[in-house]
Amino acid sequence: MAARRLPTIIPSLTQKESLEVTRIHSVAGLLPQETGLISYAPFRMPHHSASNEGIIGGGKCLKPGEVSLAHRGILFLDEAPEFKKSLLQSLREPIEQEQVTIVRAGQSIRFPSSLQLIMAANPCPCGNLGRNEQVCVCSIHEIHRYWRKMGGALLDRIDIRVPIKPVNCNQLMGDSDESSKVIKERVLRVVEIQAQRFKGFCFWRNAKIPPGLIHKFCYIDQESMTILGKAFNKLSLSSRAFHSILRVSRTIADIDGSASIKKNHVLEAIQHRRYGDDNYFWECA
Repeated sequence: MAARRLPTIIPSLTQKESLEVTRIHSVAGLLPQETGLISYAPFRMPHHSASNEGIIGGGKCLKPGEVSLAHRGILFLDEAPEFKKSLLQSLREPIEQEQVTIVRAGQSIRFPSSLQLIMAANPCPCGNLGRNEQVCVCSIHEIHRYWRKMGGALLDRIDIRVPIKPVNCNQLMGDSDESSKVIKERVLRVVEIQAQRFKGFCFWRNAKIPPGLIHKFCYIDQESMTILGKAFNKLSLSSRAFHSILRVSRTIADIDGSASIKKNHVLEAIQHRRYGDDNYFWECA
């Protein structure tokens, strides 16, 4: 349910983005007649039985798949470990390169795939691991096999991992703390901060900062660097994860209204990387 609310808090498409999204949906034959430009960010939620061609693209007519239909929007994979392992691993290149190249019988076509990938998964195959007054019937081997379907390479590309406990009755019956409108205003404020920061560059979001400019835009003091260095060694982080933590730290600082990245911002970003590593995924579920 939380993932379905994400489209209500992300910015509307710019005119350029609207043209891109509308063209893709038109090529796929999904644009209704007498419809103008698509102004809202796409939200795609394919079923776990979807084929590789349905997700990545292809077929006889080389049509765009879900990763391209979610361009400038969100691709949500519910029950992610239920998808085929080969399909999950094929998402790595579209996420990193932001494009998909499909080659069939001498034909080659390229579709854009700049998207936010959101995945949801149970902590174990039966779904009871970590739940109060519930019994998990899965063995440790089954739990590890379940998570291995995601693969370390794909998980390494997931910047934020959040364990969510079941909501109790009082929370379900009570009023929500914040509305989507309030959250969206905060998101738009942060987006504007980033747009001003990256004016004159070919990117406009923290997530797109290239490795060569990380030091320029994600500078941290010596104390924070020491903390990050310890986490790098203890968690055996990759260079991709190292840069990811710095980008997420920069975003957390923007949300906090801070011009500089502070120690607490780095610590929070590190914590967001841990869920899904080693046994941490079930100890904290």
